[in-house]
Amino acid sequence: MSTIRDVAKKAGLSVATVSHVINGTRPARPETQERVRSAVRELGYSTNRAARNLSAGKSSFLGLIISDLRNPFFPEVTSTFQDQALLHDMEPIVLNTNYDVQRTLSCVRRMVSLQVPGVAILTSQIDPSVIDMLASKKIPAVYLDLGRVDPFISNISIDYESGIEEALAHITENGHRHVCFIGGPPHLHSARRRKKAFLECARARNLEVTAAIDSDFSVRGGYYACSKLSATRVATAIVTGNDLVAIGALHCLYDRGVRVPLDVSVVGFDDISFAQYTQPALTTVAVPREEIGRVAFQALWDMISNPSLPGKQYCVETALITRQSTAKAPHLDSP
Repeated sequence: MSTIRDVAKKAGLSVATVSHVINGTRPARPETQERVRSAVRELGYSTNRAARNLSAGKSSFLGLIISDLRNPFFPEVTSTFQDQALLHDMEPIVLNTNYDVQRTLSCVRRMVSLQVPGVAILTSQIDPSVIDMLASKKIPAVYLDLGRVDPFISNISIDYESGIEEALAHITENGHRHVCFIGGPPHLHSARRRKKAFLECARARNLEVTAAIDSDFSVRGGYYACSKLSATRVATAIVTGNDLVAIGALHCLYDRGVRVPLDVSVVGFDDISFAQYTQPALTTVAVPREEIGRVAFQALWDMISNPSLPGKQYCVETALITRQSTAKAPHLDSP
């Protein structure tokens, strides 16, 4: 029975290119399309795929649900997941929740209607009933920071706490004693974890937290939140919940004539691709997004391949990336 890899080998093309031509998801040159069509006809790929799906009673599609396609955090996660799926002759379907619980439910229902053999739900905007629904239908699912492992349920946890601890260790080593925190929406589990970790680590290091406020995890939100920090004249370091917030804070500080890092140091979280190109380049806690994509697929594939296997907990480590937005603490002037 021919697979997409057989077609790719016959056509002399990559698996990804063949998939895009077959599904019309990306433009291809006429000669490339003809090579794929010729290989498909010769191998009878489409007929075999349909027969396999009908006999199995399941689709060859694999679901991936993320929060926001526009968020720079997700492209590497999505790309790696897609690559892994294609290598296993699966067709990934990517849906976007836009941080909405009801939209997440709609996405999951669509996946169920497509009879997907598994779905990765990499968003924290999810009702517990959705988790139970998928498990009751024996559809393997892997979640991000759900904190629950059961039959047909695996979980990927990002070590936010170690990342925040490493960031504050860096701040402390540079002589900073007065710090601010700009986090994310308090209804997000990941945002609450980052803020809690910051407050606990700051307390353990005897740092004075002059402010700890929430934003919406966007550049605009970071700018607005930073503009409310009158305490930035006292604090010498700002730690943020993600890089988009940090970029907004950098813009706000520049507009107010506050020099980074001479007056204030700024630390982000995630290490999105833009972080190294800010002015100054952003010190941030890196989250290995390609690893999240690989782990998400592997967790699903293990459960799909052997339904008797229990769900599993996976942990993704973080690491501080030091750039130019942090430096030694300045001497504070008297108020």
